[in-house]
Amino acid sequence: MDSTSLQAKLSKEILREYTRLIELVTPLSITFRTLKEIDGTGGKVSVADVIAYQIGWGKCLISWYEAGLKKEMPQMPGDGFSTWDYTAIARHFYKKYQYDSFHKQEKIFHNVVTQILKIVEKEFKTGNLDKEGIWPWCSLKSGKKWSLSKFIKVNTSSPYKRAVLLIKKEIKKLL
Repeated sequence: MDSTSLQAKLSKEILREYTRLIELVTPLSITFRTLKEIDGTGGKVSVADVIAYQIGWGKCLISWYEAGLKKEMPQMPGDGFSTWDYTAIARHFYKKYQYDSFHKQEKIFHNVVTQILKIVEKEFKTGNLDKEGIWPWCSLKSGKKWSLSKFIKVNTSSPYKRAVLLIKKEIKKLL
């Protein structure tokens, strides 16, 4: 598969999973969206919390990328955290990215996804999307180097897909 196909595949995958998630949650009632019954990171969460979680990690990804553009090493995981305490980070995102209306939360989420897709397109054009070792922040504690595309995938399409499964499971329980 050539690099054009890889870039197109990543963008399509992000859009597909994002669209599936939004189409699943948009018709849900406000009551259902705020009901804390989904088994999520840190305990029982709501649909709104699940979306807040996606926004939080997306914003972290964007900030890591922006720091990398400045040749800086971002604080990771970021957003005030210096350790990978996923439960505390998740709770932080649930609180920080709740909004007065689901429409506003959905709009913020859309903007985050749009920014990430622009990063994919830009870095594809530079040739740095799939190269390992270009972005120092794309290294794991083990020393393994990931490509930017892999880092993007694990912070977008993969968790969006998981979110859809979690929400569908909860919908089935209530029907």
